Amino acid sequence: MIAAFFDLDGTLCTEHVWRAFSKYFTEHRRRRLLFNAFLAAHISLWPLHRLGLLSRARFFRLWIKNMPWLLVGLRPEEGQVIFRWVTEQALIPALRPDVAQVLRQHQAEGHQVVLVSGAFEELLACLGERLGVQHVVGTRLELNRGRYSGRAIKPCFGPDKVVLLTKLLDRTGLEVDFRQSFAYGDSIFDVPVLELVGNPVAVYPDSQLWEYAMQRGWQIIGEQKS
Repeated sequence: MIAAFFDLDGTLCTEHVWRAFSKYFTEHRRRRLLFNAFLAAHISLWPLHRLGLLSRARFFRLWIKNMPWLLVGLRPEEGQVIFRWVTEQALIPALRPDVAQVLRQHQAEGHQVVLVSGAFEELLACLGERLGVQHVVGTRLELNRGRYSGRAIKPCFGPDKVVLLTKLLDRTGLEVDFRQSFAYGDSIFDVPVLELVGNPVAVYPDSQLWEYAMQRGWQIIGEQKS
């Protein structure tokens, strides 16, 4: 089986999930203090990165690990309301037309499309339903007594994307021909998934991924991010 693995933020769509949640909380006047506290706590870490005291990878891993705070105390059915709003009002309108067309072409050719992203797995499932994508790999939310605990079971970032993707393939019994398969990502942190396949594609890549892709002769879609 040939597969096509797509990252979400910055790759399949121009919107970033944290901004999409911000739009939801602002429009519905919910959890704005919690969201602002989350944002302030994590933006304040950026100077540490600039000073060389916190790696860029660690900064983004903490961001993904702690995003479940935004849903703490909610029941899964309440979460679904938010995920569907974010999907319909923020993510679908922000799909990159050229990349979405590539995804549809893979589907037309009978390839197994999988969304692989640091976004909440439950949110990816909503988006996958809209796009006709059955399988998703993302950050899973922990439940405690039927409510979101505010913690992630395992953040889906960097090399962990490969670990979680491998678990999905084992669980579903999908047998993928990696040499013939494709992967699409926009960040240097997507390299572990990109290097799994014979056809890696850098999509509107950041400067590090742009250089990495150019050195290796990978296909590039779109312009380099500033």
